[in-house]
Formats: sequence, structure tokens, C-alpha cells
Amino acid sequence: MINFQKGSPNLPHFKNPILNKIGLFFSALIFVVLLVQMLLFLRPLQKITEVKVYTDQMDYKQILDRVGIHTGDPYWRWAGQGQTVNYPVKHDPMIKSVSMTLSKNGVASLHVQEILTAGFVQNGQSWYRLDQRGNLGRKIAQPDGRTPVYTNFSQKSPILRQAVKAYLSTDKVIRLSIGQIVFSPVKSAQTRLALIMNDGNLVYVQPASMAAKMALYPQMAAAMKAQGIGKGVIDLQYGSFARKFQESDKHLTDSMQNNK
Repeated sequence: MINFQKGSPNLPHFKNPILNKIGLFFSALIFVVLLVQMLLFLRPLQKITEVKVYTDQMDYKQILDRVGIHTGDPYWRWAGQGQTVNYPVKHDPMIKSVSMTLSKNGVASLHVQEILTAGFVQNGQSWYRLDQRGNLGRKIAQPDGRTPVYTNFSQKSPILRQAVKAYLSTDKVIRLSIGQIVFSPVKSAQTRLALIMNDGNLVYVQPASMAAKMALYPQMAAAMKAQGIGKGVIDLQYGSFARKFQESDKHLTDSMQNNK
């Protein structure tokens, strides 16, 4: 039976106990469902079992220190914490953003979008970081050895930006093997780059074809050793061949010695 009370003609009042019990049952059911969903999401008894970091140049420990996540942390602390992950790196000059995903077994995966370091240049007596667009960044004490030093470039020259783009387009393993990039033009090759490799070899290459040609470097270096050349020159400008150092390479080999 429904009674309409004075002052609220449009609001029915149920006095049927069966309907009240049904209402309480559905309210309790909704509460239980929401509670179960919350527990499934937060997993209060679960911990972070592993942290994986997907990055390009930065060391994974640097990322873990900035974000503050560790194996053994409560799962619920990091569930849905995208903004919390990004907050510590918001003003980091090396990082654009960090995104995190959590798996059901407690593995946290951090995907880092970096502001890449292309290398370092010296201006006067000071060293500066070179970003992925070829612009000078912050002043540093010394190059860290992870990315190359750029030599003989004018800072406002288009060839510097071409060299940076070419370097960052190469395979990551190859990039780690390049110690110095020298602008070394000759009459027949006005945009020639000389790459001084960490293994002591010297590579001549054009910026436009550097990424594709440098993929040949590992097998060519191995073949050169097999031929008994040891350290030498690999020319990848208009083909691919290897030879011993010549007098024309002397100023570059001297640079190689000075930067060891």
C-alpha cells in the first residue's frame, strides 16, 4: 500500500516490509560488489614483485630513484598512480614523461619517454649537452662517455643538426660504439663525417646514409681483423671498404689519441 503524505504529493512512501527487505538486499549487494571491485583493483595483500624499466639512454636506476618505486612496495600504493609517477620527473631536463602499467602478478613496467642526449660540444673551456634537435643544453663538467663528442662543427651550421639526426637514427648498439663525430669535409665530399669509434677504428660516412651504412660496421670491423689489419679505416661513403690508416687520416687519428 502506498500513502501520499501532505507536503510531498509526488513522493511515495513504502510501508511494505517485503519491499524494504528487497531494497536493503540490493543495497548490500551493490556495496559488496563495489567492495570486491575495490579489493581486486588495490590488492591489499599483494606487493610489487618486479620493476621493469623501458628506456633508451638513461640507466634504469636513475629512473627508479626519480620515481621512488621499489620491489616489495604494496601494490595498492601504485595502483592507478600515473600522476604520482610523473610528478617527480615533471621538471627533469632529461625526461618528457613516464607511464606505468601493473600486471596481475605484481610486475610494474615503467615506459620512459626521454629527451635524448645526442652528445656533447665544447664552447670555449666549457662543455655543454647537445639535445636531440642539435641545440645546446645545460653546462656540464665533463662528457659522460655514453654519447659522442662533436668536433669541428659550427654551432649554427645545418650540418650539426644533420649529424645529430643521423646519429640518433642509427641502431642503439652502434651509437654506443661511437666516441667522437668530426665534421671532416673534403673537396669531393663537402658533408663528410669522420666517426672515431671506441674500438680505435675510423669511419668515413655521409650524414644522409649514416643510419643504413653503419649497420654494416660490426661485420666490416670483424672482417678487417680477420685480414690482419687490426685498427684502420672503414669508408662507407660511396660503397664500403676497409684499409689501413694513411697520412691523410693523421689529423683525425691524432684527435683520437687526444680524446682517449
